[in-house]
Amino acid sequence: MNILIVGSRGFIGSHLSDALMSYHNIHVCNQDFNKMTEPDRWFPFLENIDAVVNCVGIIKESKSRTFETTHYKAPVALFQACEQKGVKRVVQISALGADQSATTSYHKTKKQADDFLRQSSFDWFILYPSLVYGENGKSFAFFKKLSNLPMILLVGNGQQLIQPVHIDILIKTIQVCLSSEQSRQAINVVGEKPLSYKQWMQKLRTKGSKPWFVPIPLWFVRLAALILKPFNLQFLTNDNLTMLQRNNIADFTPLKNLLENLK
Repeated sequence: MNILIVGSRGFIGSHLSDALMSYHNIHVCNQDFNKMTEPDRWFPFLENIDAVVNCVGIIKESKSRTFETTHYKAPVALFQACEQKGVKRVVQISALGADQSATTSYHKTKKQADDFLRQSSFDWFILYPSLVYGENGKSFAFFKKLSNLPMILLVGNGQQLIQPVHIDILIKTIQVCLSSEQSRQAINVVGEKPLSYKQWMQKLRTKGSKPWFVPIPLWFVRLAALILKPFNLQFLTNDNLTMLQRNNIADFTPLKNLLENLK
């Protein structure tokens, strides 16, 4: 199978490329998405392509990369190009929370692209991963460092629920989507059990000493995010705080049943 991986240099895309290259013909595209908002810009990358996996995403906007372009305009142009070039299958890596209750620009723009894909004519899969962790992941490295500090700051009481999923599980899910006879599915990709942010910190901690957990009121953390905005801290943003507060969890059972197809 000829597979185009969009965003192969990223955390998910690089792991996916390594996993698939022994079994498929892998093609990559790492173009500036600001220049890829028209379908014809994608045509050269789609010749003889059977399936496309879109792994591109950003957690924070910059002057050169916006949510609207990265998550919505460029992917929609890609999907339109896929239809015109006869690509049979598209796997879209979205995000858990990109649904009707979305309030942040991150989630809303992901949802816009997902909604467009749902109306397309070809076989599609939309994956909604929770926090993806694993080797070489920036977020994983960040949380790992936090977990080993003598003092760990918590947003509020640290009881926000998350359901981290290992990169290997996400890769296996994508593999199933590429080979499955059933398509046009939206799948939540989450860990087996939810845990609180505080529990996540305890699980990641490798130092033998017990940490000192310090609860910080949400209003204070939001104020700090606003004051520190000029320093361009990737994970300390009001949008990220909003996403943390809404709980990032889903039922693991459908994913478990899907992965049985890989055995």
